[in-house]
Amino acid sequence: MTDMTASGRQGTIFFIGNGTYCEQTSGGEIHFFHMVEAAVTACRAVDIFGGHALKEKIDRLFPQGIPVTLTDHSQVKPFDAHTLGGQFRLLLDYGRRFIGSLKQLHKIKPDDSVYAVSDYWFDVWPLLLCKARRKLMILGMDAPTLKEIIFRLRPDVDASRLNSIYYWLSQNLSLWLFLLLGNKRLFYVHPDMKPRLLAMGYREEEIVFISNGMNLKAAEQVPPQKKEYDVVWLGRVHRQKGIDDLLAMFVILARELKDFRAVLVGRLDELAPRLADLKLSHCVTLTGLVSEEAKFRIFKASRVFLMPSRQESWGIVIAEALACDVPVVAYDLPAYRPIFGNLIDYVPSFDFEIFKSKSFAAVTKARRGEVALDAHELALLKAEHSWEAAGNRFIATLKTF
Repeated sequence: MTDMTASGRQGTIFFIGNGTYCEQTSGGEIHFFHMVEAAVTACRAVDIFGGHALKEKIDRLFPQGIPVTLTDHSQVKPFDAHTLGGQFRLLLDYGRRFIGSLKQLHKIKPDDSVYAVSDYWFDVWPLLLCKARRKLMILGMDAPTLKEIIFRLRPDVDASRLNSIYYWLSQNLSLWLFLLLGNKRLFYVHPDMKPRLLAMGYREEEIVFISNGMNLKAAEQVPPQKKEYDVVWLGRVHRQKGIDDLLAMFVILARELKDFRAVLVGRLDELAPRLADLKLSHCVTLTGLVSEEAKFRIFKASRVFLMPSRQESWGIVIAEALACDVPVVAYDLPAYRPIFGNLIDYVPSFDFEIFKSKSFAAVTKARRGEVALDAHELALLKAEHSWEAAGNRFIATLKTF
């Protein structure tokens, strides 16, 4: 039970999360929900600024009831946010929740703490304008630089470049405006973000590493499973995820290995025609969206996780695979080594021939039961990057004000 007397003296923690507009849940939202859970566990009073879509998720995740200050009048009707028209419609939808937040800022008092759950303007600007003396913000991933946008040097920059320019402008404006505040804390989720923040003028005591986190508790609650799949992959269909290399690898493994089986987890129905064309439908299973428990059962029922991504900011699915003692073969992206050390079997980016040979070797070794992740490094990964560790870091940071 929450100690309301203690919570009252410490002030309420307000979370500003105006980015939720649909039922699909992003990695940033998952991090946000776990920080809410950490605050509640620490017996702190909590209030959340957000729309009807967010309230539905909060009510489902926290049946004990957590206050949500609504910043819109209703949830937007479903639309295709990937079209140009859809992007502008989404921008307007964010705008109405931003305006709704401004109308509710009177609820936030000087003794409260306010946390912007993303670096986007619709979360950060209400934070900047409220009366709270303790202000926190998170940098979840680095936006592409202008050079990377102009010359499309990152796979997450699409041909129109519109989304990337918007992301770059929003993030940089948020970071520079937040820098002007006193009594602030900026969370960053990857060690490589720290030099950039220090170069901007942030002080050591103002920035805090918090980790993107992984659901270690759920992973450990799932018992060992009989191995059903040679390869597991989890993600979405996008050019940065290296889908072409993944499917090409499946063709090779299906040809070279008897009874080869793979499983793809996520909203991936659009891959079904490609699997059929490649004659892989009989050996590759599409699960669709699954629960956390089902996800970890699938991990533990698999031998190897292949990660052909060409751009990542962290790699939660890699951490979760390793937590299930599933070896990982991945292109050597800059984001990985500071987090995973030598736990991954790295492939020079983006050498498919080496990816092919290492993937084949990893699967054949796993079939023989020759899987040996470094126990010490794995223990360090689990201790530093669990949701519980991230939540403890969040609460400890609140106490530094």
